[in-house]
Amino acid sequence: MTHSPLMYGLIKLHRQLDGELKRTKKNVAHVRAVIEIVSPGFDISTIRPKKPYKPNPWFHRGEIFLAALGVLREAETPLSQTEIVKRMLAKRGVASPTPADLKDMRNAVHVTLGRYDGKAIKSTGKREARRWSALI
Repeated sequence: MTHSPLMYGLIKLHRQLDGELKRTKKNVAHVRAVIEIVSPGFDISTIRPKKPYKPNPWFHRGEIFLAALGVLREAETPLSQTEIVKRMLAKRGVASPTPADLKDMRNAVHVTLGRYDGKAIKSTGKREARRWSALI
């Protein structure tokens, strides 16, 4: 039976991934068995799986705060998180981000701004209508 090069590549990939999946399932079963030996009666269902790291397509680690601080320094008035995100993305050349991209960036900026609140930036207003400005 002859296959196209694309089909041949897909079959090869499927075989590889299927083999890795079977090995991974065996390894998880072995780890569970060892946990049961070490601590009988431990509820394995309480172990939460680790989330895979989802890299940001526009910013490397550590760059989000620097970009947000740059935007806040240039701003004349305090900005909301959404305004900060839109200006950050505009500087990176992202003209029309999708709603999902905006949400992911807002979450990343939210965590970062909260970490530096009172140190390099300050927040004003209530939680729902918080606005940010640079201290330095």
